[in-house]
Amino acid sequence: MSGSPRPIRIPGRRRALELGHVNGTLWAVGNGLTTGPLVSYLGQDLHATGFALGLLFAAPTLAGLLRLVAPVVIHRAGTAKRACLSLFLTSYLLILGLPAIAAPGPGVNPRVALYALVGLLFFHQFLEYLATVALWSWWADLVPQAIRGRYFARRQVWQLGFSIPMLLASGYFADYWRTQYADDPDRLLLAYAMPTALGAVLLLASILPLALMPTTRQFARPQMQLMWSMIAAPFADRRFWRLLIFRAWFSLSNGISQVVQGVYPKQVLGFGVGELSVMKTVTQCGQFGASGSVGRFSDRYGNRPALVLAQACVSLGLVFFIAASDSSTKWLLVGAWVLFAAYVAHNICLPNLILKLAPGVEKSSYVASYEALGSVCNAGATILGGLAFDWLKASSPDQAAEPYRSCLIVLCLGLAMRGFGVVLLAAIREPGAWTWREIISGSRGQRDALDRGATAPTQNPLPSRERAG
Repeated sequence: MSGSPRPIRIPGRRRALELGHVNGTLWAVGNGLTTGPLVSYLGQDLHATGFALGLLFAAPTLAGLLRLVAPVVIHRAGTAKRACLSLFLTSYLLILGLPAIAAPGPGVNPRVALYALVGLLFFHQFLEYLATVALWSWWADLVPQAIRGRYFARRQVWQLGFSIPMLLASGYFADYWRTQYADDPDRLLLAYAMPTALGAVLLLASILPLALMPTTRQFARPQMQLMWSMIAAPFADRRFWRLLIFRAWFSLSNGISQVVQGVYPKQVLGFGVGELSVMKTVTQCGQFGASGSVGRFSDRYGNRPALVLAQACVSLGLVFFIAASDSSTKWLLVGAWVLFAAYVAHNICLPNLILKLAPGVEKSSYVASYEALGSVCNAGATILGGLAFDWLKASSPDQAAEPYRSCLIVLCLGLAMRGFGVVLLAAIREPGAWTWREIISGSRGQRDALDRGATAPTQNPLPSRERAG
């Protein structure tokens, strides 16, 4: 159903990988300004309930199940590049409407603006998700497997290096504007409109580097019956089941506490957008420093051991949410964002692991199934978490203890669920991956290595510059 990748000379490949860093950087800054704390606080300033916040947080992932059709879209487009460019362009033209919703103007019902925001994010993310599946299929041809861990780590460093200062600046700008115009509701929401407008422009700019990268593989247009078989293939592949099970549980455990993690800093601890941006920056600084080491570790020992350690850390992060109970202890929350830096391993190793376990030709259907399953589980859990928060708060016997009491119950559930994710990760079979016992001892038996599909270390044949990504 697809031809072999077109041969790319080393200078052309290097240029493509460098353009990938530029694309990732522009996307990261633009995405940070159109999601995250700015959108969370915008929703709360539009008087969103827990259920409405759940919809807002889940909107990007509600469209996730539709990512299953990504292989069909890619094959219809003919190339991953063509699918990428058209889908990203449509998505980012759509997100240009976000600043208008963030500042609806006098006489507009905030509830109408809130649900318009949910709808906009849904369609924007749906198109962006389809484009991202095509992009990862494209990366599989462009980035040699021997350097993927280091390349994706370097890409992460570029993204964080530029998005960290922009996140801080936008957060403090929003707080300053909200303070200055606290008594002027017609101008108050401009605190969110201006940063999101800049973010939308940067997202559009991120398409240009992709347009300059080479086309790799030409896809035929198969019959629809064959396309449906391709979509179903990952769910019939037993080697892939354990990764799919982890993805589903990972998304459920993150989604169940997502609304509370957005409500808790603002309504319980009294943090502003700027202060929350500082804590998110702590996470990003940790990721910035650790990205290179994680990439080298995954190339040397495998993705699974890095993910097991990272999942344990992000699970323990919720302990600091629980410990920060009032204004006198609120800065304990910083500990959570320190541990959340471990998500850098998920960002680097999970895409690498998908591409490693997927068959060599049709990787797009495996990426699509993995992301679609995660999205629908995260969306459902996020909405359920918002409903549970509303119900717990409304039925509380002690309203003076709210919303802390309701948040605490949901956070404890999220902590237990994330912890179980470590067990599911440890059960994944990754060819060539070491166990933590082998890493600590510094050696592994030859029979054990062969059983796990490992191969002896070899000299990387690529030039040093390309090895560095």
